[in-house]
Amino acid sequence: MNIQLPFIVILALAAWLIVRHLRLRWWAVAALILLGFYLADTSAAPLIDNTTRDGVSVVNKTNK
Repeated sequence: MNIQLPFIVILALAAWLIVRHLRLRWWAVAALILLGFYLADTSAAPLIDNTTRDGVSVVNKTNK
């Protein structure tokens, strides 16, 4: 049985769990989100994108 969820739903759930269980403050979460947006405009963005895609493909291959 395959379940398909948008990646943003998984990230939102992970963020909620982190805030709830690790007592992380919302302003810290907002700062990290802004950091992600700023990183997307830097020269590191392609490296981050390729690394994320490679990691997801490795996880998908190991689950089959």
